[in-house]
Amino acid sequence: MKSMRGLVVAIGALMIVAGCGRVPGGPAPTGHYKLYEAASRNVSVIDSRSHSVELSLPLGTPSPSLTHLYAINGKALSDIDPRTGAILHTLALPGAYDLPAATLTGVPGGLSQDGRWLVLQAFDTTSTIPSATHFLLIDTSFAKAPQHIDLKGFFSFDAVSNDGRRIFVIQYVTNTEYFVRRYDVGAGQLYENVIFDKADGSTAMGGLRLGGVPSRDGQWLFSAYVRQDKGAFIHALALDDSGIAYCIDLPGNGYSADVNEFHWSLALNSEGSHLYAANGATGMIADINLNG
Repeated sequence: MKSMRGLVVAIGALMIVAGCGRVPGGPAPTGHYKLYEAASRNVSVIDSRSHSVELSLPLGTPSPSLTHLYAINGKALSDIDPRTGAILHTLALPGAYDLPAATLTGVPGGLSQDGRWLVLQAFDTTSTIPSATHFLLIDTSFAKAPQHIDLKGFFSFDAVSNDGRRIFVIQYVTNTEYFVRRYDVGAGQLYENVIFDKADGSTAMGGLRLGGVPSRDGQWLFSAYVRQDKGAFIHALALDDSGIAYCIDLPGNGYSADVNEFHWSLALNSEGSHLYAANGATGMIADINLNG
């Protein structure tokens, strides 16, 4: 992706279309594929020809290449080959760490866009709101020991840069508002300034994160959020030192008026030049040109 200039320009030219019916096309492909179906605790590997379950895997975070699946069992992290179920590596954890949720439904995440870094999180639950948050930054080559990060207060993982030098976190300040912050791994501290859309003017964010996708070059994270009394929006976060973020409003009136707001999802085209926000329940699609 060249820059965010095209994204800003595209805000004013956001195209919303409604679709219905089937897309015309030929017969379904007849190749031999594996379908990975995730349930609450397991992933079933289904053969596309026989429709039989060939393998059962623990629910975890897959690498972008789909050659690794990271799962936690007790106080151990397992690196699993999702094609065979073989355990490639096991790492003992110093506590009750979990894979951070990548979606509102709890699908695990925590990986950098290139799969090089994995972040786990744990909380001190001495009260209703965690008094401290602990992150573990893991090099997925397991060539060196994980780095421990301890923060006072309630935080959750948002993203990690491909070079492993920056971790972006959500800092909860109230039940409905939070800040986006950057943690400098080398300096071992939070960057003092909150990351927010300067055009919006509000440092605090609100809403529920549905899920997100990174740009093809790993320089941006695009996340879909829904709000109670306003339409959904896309949060575009730069994963560098710039402290840049943009918010792009989507049509709607909030999930208190329409539960279909929870059906927004994001996807990139194969070149990474267009970001699509689609709502399968309403048929609405937003096409955002990321290159201008």
